[in-house]
Amino acid sequence: MFGTTPHLREMFPGLARDLRELRPHITMPDGATLRMALYPSRSTRLASMSYGMRVLTRRQHYNVFSEIYFRSLAWTLSPSDDRLDDSELGESAIKMWPVVDQWLQYGDDVTALDLRDLCRRGIPAVRHPLHDGRGEWVETFHSDITAFLEGQIPA
Repeated sequence: MFGTTPHLREMFPGLARDLRELRPHITMPDGATLRMALYPSRSTRLASMSYGMRVLTRRQHYNVFSEIYFRSLAWTLSPSDDRLDDSELGESAIKMWPVVDQWLQYGDDVTALDLRDLCRRGIPAVRHPLHDGRGEWVETFHSDITAFLEGQIPA
């Protein structure tokens, strides 16, 4: 997603440089965290910065710098200190997703890891939060800096 979002390259130049130069070890920038979940859906979504707020049924929000939903995993680069949690806006829709920042410490030399060791509390299976309760969310983004790619994987 860094290729589609100049804004993220400005926010996290070190991360963008590490990814662009294919460095063997990537440093997670201050203020960001990487989260992961299982995603069995054929629906795909790759997007940069967006914010969603659930306005019907319950209070919840979804705040990401970047997201990848592509079967079989979902990934988000999101704020590490979500000050909106436990506020009047409700909790984050990805709060229960494991934080996998430590995965960036592994280089190309690591060919296998046991997910049970990396995600001790388990890995939830998810749908995209904005598709869970369709019509209950308001999504905001900046049209000049946000990129969206959505579609279906053929059967």
